[in-house]
Amino acid sequence: MFNLQLDLDRPAKISSQLSEHILRVRLLPNGDRTANLPLQLAVALDTSASMQGEKWEQAKIAFEKLVAHLQPDDRLSFAGFADWVTPVVQNLPADQLCDLQSTLNTLIPAGVTRTDLAINWIQSTLSQEPGRVRVGILITDGHLTTAQGEILADVTPVINQAIALSQAGMTLCVVGLGNAADFNSAFLVNLSDRGQGKFLYADRPSQLSILLQNYLQKAHQITIDHATIKLNLAAGVQLKSCCQFRPDYLPLTLNNSQNIHLRNLQTHTPTDILLALEAPILSPSQLPGTYIIAQIQLQTLEFPPVLAQVGLKFTPSYREAQQINTEIDRDRLCWDINRFSTELTTINDPLQTCELLSQIQASALKTGQIAIASQATQQLDQLYKTGQLTAHQTTELLRATRKIGEVE
Repeated sequence: MFNLQLDLDRPAKISSQLSEHILRVRLLPNGDRTANLPLQLAVALDTSASMQGEKWEQAKIAFEKLVAHLQPDDRLSFAGFADWVTPVVQNLPADQLCDLQSTLNTLIPAGVTRTDLAINWIQSTLSQEPGRVRVGILITDGHLTTAQGEILADVTPVINQAIALSQAGMTLCVVGLGNAADFNSAFLVNLSDRGQGKFLYADRPSQLSILLQNYLQKAHQITIDHATIKLNLAAGVQLKSCCQFRPDYLPLTLNNSQNIHLRNLQTHTPTDILLALEAPILSPSQLPGTYIIAQIQLQTLEFPPVLAQVGLKFTPSYREAQQINTEIDRDRLCWDINRFSTELTTINDPLQTCELLSQIQASALKTGQIAIASQATQQLDQLYKTGQLTAHQTTELLRATRKIGEVE
């Protein structure tokens, strides 16, 4: 199971203003390891007309290699989707998958891109089966369209499908295949975030195979498919936002109950959750000292609850209040980098783009992320020269920033 390790970024300076803090909740494996869970995997592959050529050939190679890396207890479903969904493999054990080439050759790229139908198929296929991790993988190279082939402007209903899928205990990984100019990166990223999964970008089709194998390797290390962090905040303390930072970055959605739901934990590596908290000012009757601002409880079905308290030190000393935990402050800045890069995929205004790139550049330099700082600098130069960035550039930067917290 896990122990809870709680650390704040700094003490609070006693003043007339609210103070903001980053709390890192680290789920630290204590050695009580459980067996890795087998997978129930559903792969939906875009078979629209735009997939013809190299993308289609590389997708078939990637799928065959993915199947070769399944473990004996895993189960797989596979379908192509375009104007409709065409299931070709339905919940088969890994050792019963044979003659894949003939199976894949039954699919011919043609038609439009009904991503909504693909997500419906994933959710209906991943029926609940105790003791399995349910993962959907959506691979697409194009914009979500209507049945008539028109690009769908309002993607909210499809995002809601991903939310419903996650709430039902499943995970959605989304792969953007080919040049990001051909699809809506912001939509695909939002789709995977709301599905509590991972966004992968294979701008070169030949990358798809290794990306899927790496994803599968990590999925095979999952030992707990669901956990909940229950927050009990002291009076006046507010939770503003939160994210999972390690082993993979994932923005987390807040709800009114202040329960944070986590998916697919590993017991061989820590999981770090970052919480942005706002603490109230001390009342005139309260003396300087340490006060409990939150109680954190980790709950899983497999183990007894783990409980810990968060104490925040209030001090009148400006110098003492500036004793910053540099490790957590670095995580905060990296969280900022990820938020900025995600926002970058959603905007077209050059001034906003310039501001976000400048913030990414500054935060990356402060945290030693030299490659990301260099990438942001190059994109700023391009922005000054041409007034715009390509969808590939913004998506490539997001791909790089989301690797910051990765644990190999």
